[in-house]
Amino acid sequence: MLGKLITAALALFITGSAQAGCFGTGTPLFHCTFNGAKKTIDVCLQGEVVVYHFGSTDRAPDLLMARREIGVEMTPWNGIGRSIWEEITFYNGAYSYNLSYAIDRNIESAPVDGRLIVGEGDSEVAELICDTGSVTEANFYPLFEAKEAAGQRYCQETFSWGAGC
Repeated sequence: MLGKLITAALALFITGSAQAGCFGTGTPLFHCTFNGAKKTIDVCLQGEVVVYHFGSTDRAPDLLMARREIGVEMTPWNGIGRSIWEEITFYNGAYSYNLSYAIDRNIESAPVDGRLIVGEGDSEVAELICDTGSVTEANFYPLFEAKEAAGQRYCQETFSWGAGC
C-alpha cells in the first residue's frame, strides 16, 4: 500500500498536477520555497499517510517520503506566547527533517515564517529558511487529529504524546 502511494505521489509531483503537495483528496499541511523559489517543500496528509516532498520546483523531488501519521513526530502549539508555532519531524535512516512554522499573533498582517532543519544523529547538517512570503500552507492541526484518531494522545502537562497524562 505504502509503495503504491509513493509511486502515485511521485507521478503527480513530477507532472505538477498535485495541488499544494497533495494528490486526490489530500489535505495540504505545509508549503514554501527556498533559495529564490529554486527549491520547494510540500507536506500533505493523504488519509493515514503524511507525504513529504522536497526538491527543485520544476522536476522530480530530491527527497520524497511517505510515513504513517503515527511515525511523524509533532509538537503542537502550546497556547503560550506571542507566536503561534508548531513543528513536525520526519525520519529517514540516521537523518531527521524538522519542519516548523511560526506567526506573530500580535501583528495582524504578520507573514508566516518557516524553516527546515536537517539533522544527522545529534548534529545539525543544514538549516533552510523559507523565502519571505512563500509559506502559503501552514496548518499541522489535521495531522494532530489524525494522530489522535490513530490512538495517540497529546499530554499538555508533559508536552509529549502518550497513552495518557
